[in-house]
Amino acid sequence: MMDTQSRQAIFSPKNLIFVAIVLALAGIGFFFLQMRHNRPLVSTEVKQTVVSVPTVKVVSKTLFREDQLPGEINAYQDVLIYPKVPGFIKWLGVDRGSIVKKGQLMVKMYAPEYLARRTEAMAKTSAVSAALSAEESRLADLKAELNKVKANLLADQSTYQRVYTASLVPGVIADNDVVQWAQTVEQDRQDVNTYMQRVNAKAKEVAMKKEEVDAMTKSFENYADIASYLEIPAPFDGYVTERKMHVGSFVGPDGTGAYPPICRLKQLDLLRIVAPVPEVDAAGVVIGSQVQFTVSSFPDKKFTGTVARISNDLDKETRTMPVELNFLNPDFKILPGMFCKVYWPTRRHEASLFVPVSAVVTTPLNTFVCRVKDDVVEWVTVRKGQIMDGMVEVFGNLKEGDLVAQEGSEELDNQSRVNPVGKAVGKG
Repeated sequence: MMDTQSRQAIFSPKNLIFVAIVLALAGIGFFFLQMRHNRPLVSTEVKQTVVSVPTVKVVSKTLFREDQLPGEINAYQDVLIYPKVPGFIKWLGVDRGSIVKKGQLMVKMYAPEYLARRTEAMAKTSAVSAALSAEESRLADLKAELNKVKANLLADQSTYQRVYTASLVPGVIADNDVVQWAQTVEQDRQDVNTYMQRVNAKAKEVAMKKEEVDAMTKSFENYADIASYLEIPAPFDGYVTERKMHVGSFVGPDGTGAYPPICRLKQLDLLRIVAPVPEVDAAGVVIGSQVQFTVSSFPDKKFTGTVARISNDLDKETRTMPVELNFLNPDFKILPGMFCKVYWPTRRHEASLFVPVSAVVTTPLNTFVCRVKDDVVEWVTVRKGQIMDGMVEVFGNLKEGDLVAQEGSEELDNQSRVNPVGKAVGKG
């Protein structure tokens, strides 16, 4: 048995405090062991952070939009009126603002030197024609003489044959008579040959004289044409927009820059609207298609022209192709030189794929969209086309209905896992 002194030493205050501390530490240890035993098992793998990405569907649409292009309005025909020969204006029947019809006389001129040359040419032509008539008369006389000696030849040949036949009977015809008639026939033959040569020679002279007359006649006709050039008719129905000369002014043909024009004539009932079509739209230009345009004089009204001519040649600096529209303008509402806006339609014959403009990422090395397939990002290389209604055409390994990130970015790493949200469907 423990004595009283030992029992007092064990139960001293110092020992009691130590025991209490040990029991407290044991209780805390037991509590943590129990908590660990009740806690569920946690995987040792590090969870990957998955971001939410707004996506949209790739849609199929037929491209159609209107682009505003600056247009140029020109008269369908625009000419400066010059004479073909120099001369003085004798009469001027038009002024600025005159409306003329095709063939209507506009200007009369006076050119005294041409008129004098025309008179001289007429006199020379008449003299040569008279000489030709005289030569033709001589040719006719020679032909008559030729016919006469031919007749004599035939008569003498007939007489010679009868005399020769009679001479075969002895004592009827003297031999000397036969010889004389033979010589007469020979002389007739020589006369026929001589006149034939004269007729041929004269015929050549007449032919040369005819050529001379023809040349003189053409020369005279040229002067007659020059005389007709002194009257200037309107080449087409039009409107006189400028007049630079007056009665008495000396004018001449263009070419050297020394002669100003008499006036300027424009066809205003039909206009040319020239639009510079961008290179990307050049392939869609169709002859006969309708295109609208506006002018500043009528800001609330649209006019319609018809595609009539295509240049098929692009400007190297602007990369645009001039295309001409025809516009009927019978009341002269639209005038050349007016400021013009052309609403050029851009369309494709077949549907193509579209995504929002923000979905396409362009870098120095690539252009791509971030397609989301099975919650995994895939960079798909594309080529951009036309823009329509905030969306852009894309050409690449895509199909209608594919999901792409609405806001494409290089921060969406290729083959990274994402949570696609807001799967909006684009407007069809």
